[in-house]
Amino acid sequence: MKSTLDNDRPIFQQIKEMIEEDILSGLLKPDEQIPSNSRLVSYYGINPVTVHKGVTLLADEGLIYKKRGLGMFVAPDAPDILRKSHGAAFQSEYAAPLVRQARALGMSDADIHAHIDEALEEVAEERANGRPAHPKKEEDDSNE
Repeated sequence: MKSTLDNDRPIFQQIKEMIEEDILSGLLKPDEQIPSNSRLVSYYGINPVTVHKGVTLLADEGLIYKKRGLGMFVAPDAPDILRKSHGAAFQSEYAAPLVRQARALGMSDADIHAHIDEALEEVAEERANGRPAHPKKEEDDSNE
């Protein structure tokens, strides 16, 4: 998860998206416990209702499930659900605008491919060097 939140979007949405990203990246695996509400509240210094709203959206979408008395866990099919939903939006939200912007800057296909290759190398290097601090679950922590 990111170590900070931005002020441009609703915080509950950012909490939801960060957990989704951790599921997609494999940082949170199927049937693994997600960070508890109280842990997220403490880590980000935000209102418990805000965290609850983000976590509830994940549960409503079938991405997480509750184990009574233990907390919330990643649904077994959550990675597949997210890949489908995010993959469908990738072309229109990311790829097409990227190409339009590159064309506006006068870039050729080769230039665009070179920039993408460079970005792929940067991401691989970031992954090789580890991830930022993450409010992972604690032993006696459970979601409310």
